[in-house]
Amino acid sequence: MNNNLYLFLDIDGVLATANQFYSNPLKWHPKYKCYKFDNKCVKVFNDILNTIQPITPIIILSSDWGGRYTINELNEIFEWNNVHCTISDLTPKLWNVEFNKLSNLEECRASEILKYVKDNNINKFIVIDDLNLFKWFESNFIHTPRVYEGIKQTGINLKLMKMIKFINDEK
Repeated sequence: MNNNLYLFLDIDGVLATANQFYSNPLKWHPKYKCYKFDNKCVKVFNDILNTIQPITPIIILSSDWGGRYTINELNEIFEWNNVHCTISDLTPKLWNVEFNKLSNLEECRASEILKYVKDNNINKFIVIDDLNLFKWFESNFIHTPRVYEGIKQTGINLKLMKMIKFINDEK
């Protein structure tokens, strides 16, 4: 059993808010044509990573961005946004005939994460997403439902830090 702590991270609605989705394309990344993340969300995320040290979760990107960019490109985008972590891997993309409707987006995202967890024999993980994945992950899910706030929503940082420490300490 893999005993490392994994963090399945979404981008839109977590690190990038609706303000960034609709930002001026002239301010986008010159090479990858993507918008900047929310600076306050990035600061909160970096503060969480700094606070939980020496725990260093393995970051797996569960975002749709994983279908558009390679891991190396995503790490360049994270560096450009001043996010202080490295993406180690991407969840598999299962969007197909079975998951072709927007109403199935949550189920698709959950299925991608669950497949990754099973395929990699992971027992310690946390999922952070703006999609409501609670029915699949219950005790290891952080929901950021307000698309204009992302991870900077009041209380999310404390909830995530407590969850990281609790799950990391589980045997």
